[in-house]
Amino acid sequence: MMREELLRIENLVTRFYTEYGVVQAVDGTNLYLKQGETLGIVGESGSGKTVTAMSIMGMIENPGKIENGRILLKGDNLLYKSEKEMREIRGGLIAMVFQDSLSSLNPTLTVGEQIGRVLRFHTTLTPHVIHKRVVELLEKVGIPEPTKRYGGYPHEMSGGMRQRVLIAMAISCNPSLLILDEPTTALDVTIEAQIFELIEQLKKHFNMGIILITHDLSVVANTCDRVAIMYSGKLIEQGSVSEVFKRQLHPYTRGLIRSIPRIDGPVDENLYSIPGEVPDLINLPGGCNFAPRCAYKKDLCEKESPTLAEFYKDHTAACLRVKEIEYAE
Repeated sequence: MMREELLRIENLVTRFYTEYGVVQAVDGTNLYLKQGETLGIVGESGSGKTVTAMSIMGMIENPGKIENGRILLKGDNLLYKSEKEMREIRGGLIAMVFQDSLSSLNPTLTVGEQIGRVLRFHTTLTPHVIHKRVVELLEKVGIPEPTKRYGGYPHEMSGGMRQRVLIAMAISCNPSLLILDEPTTALDVTIEAQIFELIEQLKKHFNMGIILITHDLSVVANTCDRVAIMYSGKLIEQGSVSEVFKRQLHPYTRGLIRSIPRIDGPVDENLYSIPGEVPDLINLPGGCNFAPRCAYKKDLCEKESPTLAEFYKDHTAACLRVKEIEYAE
């Protein structure tokens, strides 16, 4: 079955103008997402993952500014929308779940009231129907005794429960696009597995497109259809999860894959780590941003900035030496 395209980002440029200089947070990103598909966006802190998501949501505030590009949701450019229109889209067509559930929820309001507010803003349902709908949502996301929990406060719940509340809030208006920003960072692996199993069930039920922002490629391997790798504000590799895990075209992606712990690896072997540090986004190096850390760099890499190119079907990379690196040991 052919999936319809839900989201397309073209040449997105988002910068922050600070007293110290211009932060090149997102620099020419191109992405797409289909209905019912999960796209993982991976990278270290400062790679541009969350800023990309906030740009989609229309939540870039001063001193930040979207300076170029298009963000097309079902063919409609979100960058042309007014703030009033974006408020209606946020929580309606697009919803986002942040990583810190405790700070994302209002400690003075019950969880039922907080989910109900979303429904009151985006629908014309009566208070009675909203109450019933909220209880159904709490049950749908696996919260026991949903009627009782309706009147509970965030601090009375575990981290996993609070994350489920945020997910219930996010899906309350049946969004087409759900963005998850490190949704299980503070949770143990058992709860993490439960949350991702829940998200997969909800995706199929609502036929949503999902963007999962994470630094963990092992999570991507188990939950995503496609993956986009970001580094220093730039998208450097993109493809299906199976294709990217089979052959990494960019040396940074290759380093990330090598750094994943292996259960069949030598017990006394140290985990691989990519040498060096992420460059300062205010003072980026010339040429390829990854060149200072790259074992495969040549003089050309420090002078010329690579652009994304397709090397295999739907598998792109931004590297000047892809073919040489691909066959290197």
